[in-house]
Amino acid sequence: MPLDLHVFRTLSDNAGALLHDPATGACAAVDVPDAGEMLAAAKARGWTISDVFVTHAHHDHTQGVAALKQATGATVAGPADARTMAPLDRVVGEGDSVTLADERFEIWHTPGHSDGHLSYVGLGSKIALVGDVVFVMGCGRVQPGQMGRMWTSLSRIMALPGDVRLVTGHDYTLANARFARSVDPANAALAARFAEAERARAEGRFWALTTVAEEQATNPFFRAGDPALAAAVHLAGKPADQVFAALREAKNRF
Repeated sequence: MPLDLHVFRTLSDNAGALLHDPATGACAAVDVPDAGEMLAAAKARGWTISDVFVTHAHHDHTQGVAALKQATGATVAGPADARTMAPLDRVVGEGDSVTLADERFEIWHTPGHSDGHLSYVGLGSKIALVGDVVFVMGCGRVQPGQMGRMWTSLSRIMALPGDVRLVTGHDYTLANARFARSVDPANAALAARFAEAERARAEGRFWALTTVAEEQATNPFFRAGDPALAAAVHLAGKPADQVFAALREAKNRF
């Protein structure tokens, strides 16, 4: 039986995410930006949180973990560098896995945005919890000197099957779409998605869930290996990792 997935706004632009197994009642929170909002979202659906999967140590993703654990007794898994930020029951890293009922999530070390950043990749459920590595039509900020590591992390995620859903850490969708249009103006799929992002903002809709295929079509950071995009940003013939780095620096200034 497929997992239920609920993604919602918490704090100002963070994504709250809950995974629920209807057969067993097991329920995992993905990071905990705000414990009260996460608990309220679970209660509204009649779900009881049993697990927490921490993607990375940044405060806006971990600040509610202790309070949620105290309220529910949930088991918390996360990267080693989050131990000072959240009460981890299990430290996990590359090559490990976690389970929610019968669903298994591979742990991938996906650094670049933060040293210990993890992605939780469920090939059976076709859900990947990618934190702040990927956003809708964008990617996370990169630590100084970490462009190569971030490109490697993105490359792993973009190689997943196209129907894998990506649960991202924030809704920066309209800002990302504006940048994407500025560097990839001839992309018809992107033009349509940009219009949808404008409608979503006008209607107050939260947008932090996407698919690999949608990002392959519209995310300039996924498309850094496309010769047409490289030419559009005056980097024709350059390797994809260099195009990515130039795009990320341009986004920092946008």
